[in-house]
Amino acid sequence: MKMALLQKAILNNPKTVQKTIGIFYNVSRNHWNYQYKPGPYPKTNEERAAAAKKYGLTIEEYTPYPESMGYGDYPKLPDIGADSKDPHYPWDMPELKRNFNEPVHALAELYGEDRYDISMRPRFPVWYQACFLFAVLGGSFALYYYLEDFKMGRPVLVKQYPKDGPHYMFECE
Repeated sequence: MKMALLQKAILNNPKTVQKTIGIFYNVSRNHWNYQYKPGPYPKTNEERAAAAKKYGLTIEEYTPYPESMGYGDYPKLPDIGADSKDPHYPWDMPELKRNFNEPVHALAELYGEDRYDISMRPRFPVWYQACFLFAVLGGSFALYYYLEDFKMGRPVLVKQYPKDGPHYMFECE
C-alpha cells in the first residue's frame, strides 16, 4: 500500500519524474564508482593499513596483488568458485553467494556459479579419467580390428540386367 502511494506521488510530480530519470540515466552512463577504484600500490605499512581498512580486511588478511599486475592496492583474495561456497550459509546476496561489503575477487567474472570453479575437486583424478578414456578408445579400436573381416549387413543377390537374358516370363492367354 505504501509503495503504491509512493509510486503515485512520484509519477504525479513531473519534476520528480525528471530527477528520477536523470538519476537512472547517470547511473547507467557512469558504470564506474569512484569508491571502488583501487588506489596506488601500497609501499609503506601505513598505506597497507589504510588499504586493508578500505576493503574491510585486517592487516594480516590483506595482501595486494604484485605491483607488476597493475591492480593497485586491490586485495589478493583466495581463488574460491561460487559453486564451492556453502549453499546453506545465510548469504546477504544468495544468488551471488556473497555478503554485503565483501570485496569482490579481481577475476569474479570467471568464478561465478555458472562459470569455471577453480577450487573444485574432481570426483576422479585426472590420471584416472585419462586411463578410462584410453581404455574405451583402445577397446573400440581393438573390436573394429578383430571384427573387420566379418561383414555385417543385409544379404542381397547379384543385380539383374536385361542383357543377361529373360528373367521373368509372363504368359498371356
